Formats: sequence, structure tokens, C-alpha cells
Amino acid sequence: MNLRQLEVFQAVMQTGNMSAAARLICITPSAVSKTISHTELQLGYKLFTRGKGTLAPTPEARVLFEESALIHQKLEGLKRIAVNLRQAADGQVRLAAIPSISHEFLPLVLEKHLARHPRVRVEVRTLHQDQMVQALLTRSVDFALGFYEHPNPLLTSTTLVSGPLYLAVTRDIWQRAVRARRQNPMSFLSSMPLIRLVGEDPMCQSIDELARHLGLSAPAVLQVQTSRLALELVKRGMGWTVVDFLTASNLDAAMLTAVPLHEFAHAPLQMYFATSTPPGQDALRMIAMLPELLNSVMAATR
Repeated sequence: MNLRQLEVFQAVMQTGNMSAAARLICITPSAVSKTISHTELQLGYKLFTRGKGTLAPTPEARVLFEESALIHQKLEGLKRIAVNLRQAADGQVRLAAIPSISHEFLPLVLEKHLARHPRVRVEVRTLHQDQMVQALLTRSVDFALGFYEHPNPLLTSTTLVSGPLYLAVTRDIWQRAVRARRQNPMSFLSSMPLIRLVGEDPMCQSIDELARHLGLSAPAVLQVQTSRLALELVKRGMGWTVVDFLTASNLDAAMLTAVPLHEFAHAPLQMYFATSTPPGQDALRMIAMLPELLNSVMAATR
């Protein structure tokens, strides 16, 4: 089967009839019929049994469909890459970032970048770390930002800056903790619920480490997907959490207190890109701005 036959075969298997398959891949129904008939002639066996307006795949077709699905996916990925590379040449930067970076830092980046490069279009996606691999490998984005090194071997991780982690709790609770246990106010939190991040977020390890340090052995009652939601719960006095230095820089000081965790290793903010396709010149100009902007945010947090 050549690539054209594979495309037509996949379309028929997905839609179940010639007309729908033709619409899916933008050819005529007669072209679909001729391609399927020619493919069956070449293979020496039937792929479909014809009924009134329907096609039923044979057992052989089902086997071929399973085996060819990965090839078809790669072809679709190749099409996306081809389109994305064309768009990248038109003066455009496409980046992705985890939610905490998107909400807390990217507005500053976009403001400064627009002032310096007003004609370069920018597209931003908010993705979790496990979603970045597909976006980077298909060139849907030029680079991505997140905390800690990305585990995927097809991606390159580069540290832009490292910053401290902070414990986030309401101002009122922290003041009570300081009054009750002046020598070690953090131990006051061992009796309070922990609000943990769910899934594979690298910040989970830091939150869990602090929980062990405080002597918490029970699992977290509340687990949420983003630091922003965790902070909304913290504001309501429902517990405490751990946040990165970007999130800490934007806390409402009237309601929340960010306590630096000096005994914890700093969190490295990383830039990721597909090793096989490094960022282009427009993206590199934006990336070059990031360390200075990050350092300015960290200086304001101290």
C-alpha cells in the first residue's frame, strides 16, 4: 500500500462509507472507490464487503487498520509540522507554559516583547508539562517554559534561572503561628490540611517533602491541578500549599503570606525545545529577554 492508498483506506475505515471518506480527505467518491478497488486488486483479497450504502470491513482490513494507524498518525504529524514551519517563517513566536508561568509571568514578557518587536505575532498556549511533548515535536510551539528539567529524552531543557520556593498561607494563620510558636512557627501548620497538586507536577515533590518535614503522614484531603486553584483554597483558610517564586511575587499581601523555604533547593525555571528542531530567530530573541525579566521579578519578591 502506498501513502495515498493508506490515506483513503484510513478515511473509509473511520467514516464507514465512500461519500463521507471522500469529504474527509477532499476527493470525489469515485476516486475513493477506484483507490479501494485497486488496493484490493494489488493485495489479492477484499478489504470491505459492500451493502446498501455501507461498507463492512473484512477481518483482514481490521488487522491492516490496527497496524497502519501509527503510520497514519505520523503522516498527520508531518502535515502539521510542514504547516507550522511555514507559519514560523512569517515572523511569529509560539510558546507554551505551565499555568503558574502563564498567569504570573507571561503578561510581563508579552508587554516587553510587543514594545521591542511590534510586528512579530505571538501565540501562547497554557499546557501542563506532559502536554508539551506533542506540541514541541510537531512544532505547534517553538519552545515551552516550566519548572524542573523535562524527563522526555527528545526534548532539551535549559535553565533560565533558579528561584526559591515559598510556603503560602493566610496572613492571619501565619500571625497566629508566629505568636504560638515563635521559635518554629512552621510547625504550627502540622495540624492544618495540606493542599496538594495532583498528577505529575514536579512541584508535588516539594510539597510532599515539606509535609514530611512537618510530620504530616496522612494523605492530602484536597488535591488540585493548578497553583492558582490551590491559592484560592488557601485564601479561604482551608490549608496551606507550596508555590514557586513567580507565584509568590503576585500574592495578595493583605490576605496571604509567602514564607521562603530556605532549607529547600531552588526551583529551576527551564526552557524546553525539541532537540531535532531548535527555536528560530524570532523565538530566540524572546528567549534572550527572559533571564533579565525573571531576575527583576525575583528581586521584587525578596
